[in-house]
Amino acid sequence: MNTMIDNPVIEKEWLLSAKDRCDSCDAQALVRVTGLNGDLCFCGHHYNKIMNNPEGYKKMMSFMISIIDERDKLLEDKPKGKDY
Repeated sequence: MNTMIDNPVIEKEWLLSAKDRCDSCDAQALVRVTGLNGDLCFCGHHYNKIMNNPEGYKKMMSFMISIIDERDKLLEDKPKGKDY
């Protein structure tokens, strides 16, 4: 006998909203880094730029206490069935 099990879709709760802005360019922030002296917010572009630079990475890792990384939003918002 085959039993069908429903797999409920779990909605991800996003913590950053459209009101949160990148500290570098004022685009929507997708990453919030909490550090020793406060918070820094970044769009995906500027966060990647910092983390892909060895010196920027080193500085961020010494500053960072916690991080909210919601760059997945960009993938979730893509139309289904399209490759970009």
